[in-house]
Amino acid sequence: MASDLVVLNRRKGSIRAQLTKLRTFIEKREHLTESTVITQLDILSRTSTRFEELRNEYYRTVSDNDFDQVESNLSELEDEILKIEVSLKSILHDLKSTSVSNSTNGAIIKESIDKVTSIRLPEIPLPLFNGKIEEWNSFKQQFLNLINDNPNLTENQKCYYLRSCLRNDAKLIETSEDTMIPF
Repeated sequence: MASDLVVLNRRKGSIRAQLTKLRTFIEKREHLTESTVITQLDILSRTSTRFEELRNEYYRTVSDNDFDQVESNLSELEDEILKIEVSLKSILHDLKSTSVSNSTNGAIIKESIDKVTSIRLPEIPLPLFNGKIEEWNSFKQQFLNLINDNPNLTENQKCYYLRSCLRNDAKLIETSEDTMIPF
């Protein structure tokens, strides 16, 4: 049984290494074409199948005492697979929505990637507002600078970020009809 676990752990390491390669592909954003992203999705699909087979073998092999830890490790791998799948499908969607001729394909893809990455929030934490009127001006100024004045964000995104900044009493006044217009 111990040798079975060694083999399973090695196979898990192999899957983890494949996921790391896929994550690196996503982070580098080099050679992004529809065909390369589709190829990466195919690799992910095969890796996911290998993962499911591995999970079943772990379930047959591992003792009840070790089950919780093994399940936790497998859940982390499954979460990573799902995150990578979402990232790759998002990139593919962006590439497909940009229909261009072959001569300008590279420049427009780079512009599309730059736009997608520029939508990400800066590493500055969002300000929080808990409803105290004396903290309103400070919160409002920080929020305007970080979110509201960002031309790459849609009104819905701005409203979502505003809602996520509200705490305590301030959160109680939210409605489903909130907009950024009076802000």
